[in-house]
Amino acid sequence: MRLVGLIPVTFAAMLLASCDGEAAKQAAEAAAVPAPKLEDLPAPYNTADLARGKALQGRKCGACHFVQASRGNQVGPNLHGVFERGVAKADKYNYSPALKAFAEPKWTPELLDQWLLSPDSFVPGTAMRLNGITDETERRDIIAYLLIASRE
Repeated sequence: MRLVGLIPVTFAAMLLASCDGEAAKQAAEAAAVPAPKLEDLPAPYNTADLARGKALQGRKCGACHFVQASRGNQVGPNLHGVFERGVAKADKYNYSPALKAFAEPKWTPELLDQWLLSPDSFVPGTAMRLNGITDETERRDIIAYLLIASRE
């Protein structure tokens, strides 16, 4: 019998069992959605510059947010699995009451685009401090990068 294939599955099951219920659900949902390729993304994200999106995310968002699953929360929540886990649902992160009360169940590229344009206007009372990214191409590139990197 081959045990090699069972080791990662067993390890993943042990990790999920050690998490609380919400964290286990988030981890399973994020793992179930494979990272797409650029050409698989919906328009206009399929025409983005991923290298630029990664650089912009690092420069404009990276001081507060990690994208890698292995990293935790910072000033802002970790963005790994952000499109699968739901709005204001990152494990062990204390969101503002305004974001907890936000009516949308999950982040979509379109919602994230509005958020990045002006978080304070989009969700009044949010704790996120960002002047907003007014350049549409920059937002497109960042979102395309997150659509892929947050699922890797």
